[in-house]
Parts: sequence; structure tokens; C-alpha cells
Amino acid sequence: MKKLLILLVFTFMLAQGASALAAPEPQVSSDYVMGRPSAPVLVEEYASPSCTHCAKFANEVFPAFSAKYIQTGRIRYVIRPLLTAPPEIAAAGFLLARCAGPKGYYKVLEGFFRRQEQAFSTGDVRSALVAAAAEGGLDRKAYNDCIADPGGQAALDAEIERTIARGVTGTPTFFFNGVRLNVEQPTLSDLDAAYTAALKAKRKP
Repeated sequence: MKKLLILLVFTFMLAQGASALAAPEPQVSSDYVMGRPSAPVLVEEYASPSCTHCAKFANEVFPAFSAKYIQTGRIRYVIRPLLTAPPEIAAAGFLLARCAGPKGYYKVLEGFFRRQEQAFSTGDVRSALVAAAAEGGLDRKAYNDCIADPGGQAALDAEIERTIARGVTGTPTFFFNGVRLNVEQPTLSDLDAAYTAALKAKRKP
């Protein structure tokens, strides 16, 4: 898979001009987790920059969800990667987010989700990626260096392998304290219910 990911990314560069069951919880790096570290509920979203449903969630549902749960210290939240078509665009988005570091990671992803519809309708994906990367603090040189960095590609490849090993096959997919939310396109009400269930499960002796 590593060779495939590298090939896809470089192909993209050339083309663009340069039933809820508990699942094992992967190790979470605190660097890339939004919210209070001691929040009782961990929400994991498996997403992809090229996924239109993920962009819809990010633009229409996530702001209210964040205000209600993340910013109030009730939830810890992390995005985990899965590449969807076109995979080269998804890979580029995640590579740039990683290069932006903990402070810029979500700025890059959110920036691209905001521009995704226009990028796909015009075909100018590179401009959307460059603008999103800039929001995360990456200039043009950092952008090019990041996309071409084999270390970043290897790290992303390892994350994708962990995603596949967990049985995640589509995006967006959500886990609340390791329990999968079986709703393909959740509303805020769906997330409310999942949060309540996760709290109840946590409080059981």
C-alpha cells in the first residue's frame, strides 16, 4: 500500500502542476486531539478530504457539535484518515495537515472541506489545497516539501493500515469511546444520543 500511496501522490503532483459493538481503541496522540484531555468521551471520526459527505458534516454539523461538546470540555475529538476517491487528493490533504503540526492540523482539513465543493466543480483542486495549507501555516515551499516527503507518506500509510485493521471501510465513520455509531450521515441529534449512551456506559460499575 505504501508504494501505491506514494505513486498516487506523485501522480497528483504532476497532474496539478508540481449494530454498535465495542472496538479496540487505537493509541491517541494528544497532539492531534481537540478538546479537554480529561473529557469523559472520546469521539473518533474517520474522514477523508475528498469525501463529500465528510465535507457536508464538517460544514453543516460540526460547528454546532464543537460548540456544544468540544469547546465545553465534554468531548475529546480526533480525525483519523481513510482515503476515498480521488485518493490522491485525500492523501495530499492529510499530508498537508500533518505537516502543519498540532496547531494547524485541523485548520488545513477544515479549510479544504470549506473549499471542496468549489474545487471539485471547477477542477482547481490545487488552489484549494494551497489555500487550506496556508491557513495551517504552510507557505508554497513548505507545501511542495510536504507533499514530496517520504517520511510523511510512510506515516500516513501506517495510519491507513490501522484504519483498515479496525474494519472501517467508509467515511464518515464515528466511534464514541470505541463504540461505532451506525449512522451514515449523523445529525446533531444522532450525536447527542451517542454521547448520552457513551456516558451511561462509562458510568456503569
